[in-house]
Amino acid sequence: MKILIPLILLIGLGSLPAKTLEDVISKARAFVGPEDKLEAIDVLFYQGILKPENGASDRLISLLLEKPARQRLEITQGNSRITMVVNDSEGFMTEENLDTGTSRTVALPLDQVRLFKANAKENLYFFRFPASAQVRAKYLGEQQFRGETVDAVRYLHPNGIVFFRYFNPETGDLVATQTDTDTINVEKGEMRVDGLRFGKEVLSFEGDEQVHTITFDRVQVNPEIVDGLFDYPEGS
Repeated sequence: MKILIPLILLIGLGSLPAKTLEDVISKARAFVGPEDKLEAIDVLFYQGILKPENGASDRLISLLLEKPARQRLEITQGNSRITMVVNDSEGFMTEENLDTGTSRTVALPLDQVRLFKANAKENLYFFRFPASAQVRAKYLGEQQFRGETVDAVRYLHPNGIVFFRYFNPETGDLVATQTDTDTINVEKGEMRVDGLRFGKEVLSFEGDEQVHTITFDRVQVNPEIVDGLFDYPEGS
C-alpha cells in the first residue's frame, strides 16, 4: 500500500522559519536570567582563585566591570599585586610590592586597551549590545564545537577584535567563548546571584591545552564602588 502525504504538508515542512540571530540571543539571555535584571546591570564584581596548570602558585584575582566598558583586573600572588585598568580614554598597569609598599605605573599599549574594553563589553551586556557599543553580531548557524552541536555567533568589535560565542541550541546555555587568537574559555558549574546565573568555574585553553582554571567564590551585581578606581594614579 502506498502512503500518500498531502502536498500541503510537504510545502509546510519546507517553509519552517529559519533560526535567527535574535532567536539565539534571546534564548541565551533568558537562560542567564530575566530581561529586566540583565538590563539593570551597570556594575559587576568577580573574585576568585586562578590555578595554573603548569604547577605555578595560585593567584587571587578580582575583576570589576562598569558600563559602558571600564575594567579593573587585580592579580595577587604572594607579596606582589598587578592591577590593570581601562577607563573611558586610557589604560594603565600598576605593579606593587605589598611588603615594601613600593609601586610603579605604566601606560598600557593601545591594542591592549582596545582588547580590555572589548572584554568588558562582552562581560557586561550579555550577548546583546546597544548601538553605541559599535559591536556587530552575526549568527553563523549550528556548528560542531569540540564534539558538541552549538549555535555559533560572531561578535565583531571596533578595531577588528572578534569573539565567538557558542551556545547550547536547546537551552541557550553558553558552552564556550573563543577569541581570534585561539584562546577558548569554557564555563562550568553555576552560581545564582540576584536571580541570575553565573559560571562557577572558567577553564581556559590555548588550542587543545588547558592553561588555567579560575574558580569564583564571589560575584556581586551592581555593588557600590568608591570613586577613583578607574582613574590613572596621581603622580605616576
